[in-house]
Amino acid sequence: MLQRALATRLSATLITLLVGASTAFAQAPTAPPATDQGGTSASDGWSISVYPILAWVPTNISVDLNLPGGGGGGGGGIAGVIEDSRLTGAFLGGVGATNGAWRIDSNVMWAALGGDRISTPRFSVDVDVIYAYGSVARRLAKGIYVTGGVRRLALNYDITVPGTAPISRKPGVWDPLVGVAYHKLGPKLDLHGSFEGGGFGVGSDSEYAAYFRADWKPWRHVGITAGYGVLIFKVSDTVLGRELVAEQNLNGPMIGLGLYF
Repeated sequence: MLQRALATRLSATLITLLVGASTAFAQAPTAPPATDQGGTSASDGWSISVYPILAWVPTNISVDLNLPGGGGGGGGGIAGVIEDSRLTGAFLGGVGATNGAWRIDSNVMWAALGGDRISTPRFSVDVDVIYAYGSVARRLAKGIYVTGGVRRLALNYDITVPGTAPISRKPGVWDPLVGVAYHKLGPKLDLHGSFEGGGFGVGSDSEYAAYFRADWKPWRHVGITAGYGVLIFKVSDTVLGRELVAEQNLNGPMIGLGLYF
């Protein structure tokens, strides 16, 4: 599929760029400061990771639309999942900070995707997804955290149904989130994982997000991160007096550059 070929090309290019960038930015190896069991720096209590380049390439994309038919020239309804998906681009960047039993995470994402449904009812959809996320976590046991946060989702849907006028909507929601996370920091290898759920009808109808990522740090302040991420959310919006229900499922690998302080 197109997005799988794009993922392969992007991954190869990014690996080349990241290795070159890491070599250029890396300082001469020095002994890292002592760390406590939570992985924080003994010098000032903070361990900070910044990801200025973190590309996420969803290789599995699903968009499920449901729009009931309406009278008075409102057009027929549509219901179904796209059969031929496409990915235009995606980017994810973020920062994480740990101090003792507390941790803060924040990231932003953009993804442009869409697809076509060939079977009846036929339709095409293009979606721009932008989100900003922030969370605070408290360590319960070694490496295990409970998290609470919020995600702002800004969506742009362009839907084309043969024989009817195009539909364009831009819903935006604020989603409260709760979850669990795992973080293990070391001098050469960091491990990160998280699962969160939210929405609860306050913002989106529902939202689930999970990821696992490993940071390899061949130099003290520079490393390469790679992993896998999943984002599933369902939103409802009113279009021409009818409720549009859209559910997206995005999952795929991520790779990027990490800076550590």
